[in-house]
Amino acid sequence: MEELKEFALDLLWTWQPRIENLFRTLDPELWESTRQNPILLLSQLGEAGVARACERADVQTALASARTARSEYYDQKPRFMDAKAPLVVAYFSLEFGLAECLPIYSGGLGVLAGDHLKATSDLGLPLVAVGLLYKQGFGRQEIDAAGRQVEVYSESRGGDLPIRRVEGVEVEAPIGTRSVRIGVWRAQVGRVPLFLLDTDLEANPPDLRAITDRLYVPEPDRRLRQEIVLGIGGVRALRAMNLTAGVFHLNEGHSFLCALERIRELRASRQMTLEEARLVARAGIVFTTHTPIAAGSDYFDSGLVWDLLGPYLTQVGISFDRFMDLGRQRPGDPRERLCTTYAALRLADQSVGVSRLHGAVSRRLWKDAWRGLPETQVPIASVTNGVHMPTWIAPEIADLLRRYVGPDWWDLDGRDGRWQAVMEIPAPVLWATHLDLKRRLIEFTKKRSEKPAQLDPDALTFGFARRFAPYKRANLLLQDVTRLTALLNSSKRPVQLLFAGKSHPADQPGKEIVARIVAFAREEPRVVFLKDYDIELARHLVHGADVWLNNPRRFLEASGTSGMKAGANGALNVSILDGWWDEAYRPELGWAIPSAATLERPEIDDRAEAEGLYRLLEREVVPAFYDRDKDGIPVRWVEMMRASIRHTATGFAARRMVIDYFDLAYAPGARRVEQLRLLPDWGG
Repeated sequence: MEELKEFALDLLWTWQPRIENLFRTLDPELWESTRQNPILLLSQLGEAGVARACERADVQTALASARTARSEYYDQKPRFMDAKAPLVVAYFSLEFGLAECLPIYSGGLGVLAGDHLKATSDLGLPLVAVGLLYKQGFGRQEIDAAGRQVEVYSESRGGDLPIRRVEGVEVEAPIGTRSVRIGVWRAQVGRVPLFLLDTDLEANPPDLRAITDRLYVPEPDRRLRQEIVLGIGGVRALRAMNLTAGVFHLNEGHSFLCALERIRELRASRQMTLEEARLVARAGIVFTTHTPIAAGSDYFDSGLVWDLLGPYLTQVGISFDRFMDLGRQRPGDPRERLCTTYAALRLADQSVGVSRLHGAVSRRLWKDAWRGLPETQVPIASVTNGVHMPTWIAPEIADLLRRYVGPDWWDLDGRDGRWQAVMEIPAPVLWATHLDLKRRLIEFTKKRSEKPAQLDPDALTFGFARRFAPYKRANLLLQDVTRLTALLNSSKRPVQLLFAGKSHPADQPGKEIVARIVAFAREEPRVVFLKDYDIELARHLVHGADVWLNNPRRFLEASGTSGMKAGANGALNVSILDGWWDEAYRPELGWAIPSAATLERPEIDDRAEAEGLYRLLEREVVPAFYDRDKDGIPVRWVEMMRASIRHTATGFAARRMVIDYFDLAYAPGARRVEQLRLLPDWGG
């Protein structure tokens, strides 16, 4: 039992199929009913049940295989394991998407953060991560009889999750004139520890216990309290555990107060002036902005900031007005609220967007953080997001890559010549593998759908799954229902659509789009809306879809990692040239939806781009899929699948992303911090 619990508490099982298979083999039905939670699985089986299961030959074989997988992983000497990295990187994020059973994420930002940790583990980079442990998470999505989204919250206990409490560690963070006590839990992500902060402690009054109840609460007061716990409490938790980090990576502006706590620490330990401490702290701070619109940041009124942070700012030694000015577009304007993105940009030494195009958008959007600088000189670079390929590539596709590219395919640089062997995978083999994955997706869809789905494994299948924000335009295909219906119900070349995605609980326009898609799906047999989009559903969709559709308003999709996941599995992207697709697109990989976006006339843009999308589907995408040779194989389509796998699995892997961060930000920041450590009386 203890050995199985150790397997469960190392989230390596989320990207090592042989370890995951051990839990699945113990009790397949229980594995699914617990939302693939190995801790609950073992608890519900009990000591006696586990002992009986371990007597079975299939479990013994699975256990041996899991032991081998774990040994192979930890016996490797990854790229950074022997590097003389002088300081640890501390990665702060309000959400982490690691597994279905750990509900501390809502969508792409969290999954990106989880993939960052997994790739960092693979590479052996010295990094620790900090987040919050949510009692109720983001909320499960239900669809009511009227077709509208309803959020359902269920509580989870830390003891039922694949995490463990860090005994003897509690810290405090300031909430106005009071302090909140914070407990710490540890999730082990391979070689990387993720520390989750928890305010649900008996020592706290009810309002402070509730700080970590839910992710992305809409009330500014509750949101700022969470950001205090994450930024200030997170730095203090690392200090309490004697973990010295020199580089602090802020994944979005939610953790901007981490920088302020670093300033307070430096002033207390080295008797620095405020400006000296700001410059020293800044040297090791990296900030990633993910939002392409100013409204996507958090904004806090001055009165709220005063109430919750006023006494703390006195401890830091920064005036209230100066602190507010850090987060104002126009410093000195008392009417402006504090914007977390402006504050993080001014507190960080290195700031980046999450794709090349997003970097350019960010330089234009946030240029006032450097008043007087021309836009071309605004110091916001870019590191294009990537996805953790061992997590997101289907095991069957991974087997082909092992066979044709090499056993360490996931660890090969994109320029390695062995990747060219992807183009040599026989068309019948790749196509048969894809069809098996698509059949599995359709079976999964039929089980999860609210209606009897009339789906055909031989029909061209589109996947569209993401947050249902209005700018992502999940309803763009519904601009001309007559034209869409003709595509769906063609007798010779039918199309079917699988939609999934949640709207933020406070986003009423987004909820209207959900309702419209659900209503259309209830009318059309070849359209399905799959509720409660999560990691498990995403995995089935990106494994089995033929086409991945993405049609945001251009310049508003910062990256779009779901398209990377699908493309690495051989799905062909049909997308607006935005985010990652703007730099990834080439005709042999997929299609670009024609766009002349102005952002000034969105309704006109929507109509024009819907027309371009219909024309693209009718004239190019659908004919290419149904153009078959004598053996029923779409030869050109499979050629594009090969190119998609070859290009996406290398150029848009989280491995490449983390190496880019190391070269651009972590290593330079660590060098600057190390130089400062050599100064007399270093206290950091």
